[in-house]
Amino acid sequence: MPDTLYQEFEDPTEAFAREPRAFCYDLAIGLINQAKAEATLSWYTQTESVKAIILLLYCWNFAARETKRLTFDSVRNVLSTNEQNLRLLEQYTLLTFDETSELPIQTVFSQFREAFGQTGATKALSLLNPRLFLMWDTRIRARLRRELVRGLDNGQTEDQYILFLRKVRDYAAQYNFQQRLAPNAILAKKIDEYHYVRIVMAQSVLHVRDTA
Repeated sequence: MPDTLYQEFEDPTEAFAREPRAFCYDLAIGLINQAKAEATLSWYTQTESVKAIILLLYCWNFAARETKRLTFDSVRNVLSTNEQNLRLLEQYTLLTFDETSELPIQTVFSQFREAFGQTGATKALSLLNPRLFLMWDTRIRARLRRELVRGLDNGQTEDQYILFLRKVRDYAAQYNFQQRLAPNAILAKKIDEYHYVRIVMAQSVLHVRDTA
């Protein structure tokens, strides 16, 4: 039976609010906004931006060995090294990125993956540019690679991340995701939340039922 995950797309806001860690993303975004407001040169390397990434990863990627190794200096170095490409990508969204932007996306993903792991990289990148970058994790990749995003594997490479963005972008256009959301909703972030609600939270409920 075909996977109807994207055909059934709906606004995940209310369901996602039941996740106890949901507020961590809001706190991290608040730090990013503070960095942007206070920066005289680069908001990417502001202390608040570094804190935002560390906060988000400790809340949402705490089990990863890469997260346990994080330091202020290591995070700031990744941001500084990739600032040029990150600034270039600010003009793109999930729906508007194209072939000319794919190399910078692959470059920053590769650099962030080395520092944060393939899951943590997407969480940090989404925090920096929530209109373009999509998060994923092991369970999301496992669901999508069955038939929705064939070739995704476990997301070890930058090519697989680009494949993920392309395919989800195509589904978003095909099924008019934006029209199913509030006018001011950030599409890529809402897709993240939808993945989490329909894949991760749903599996957790089934696990509880099976072990009760």
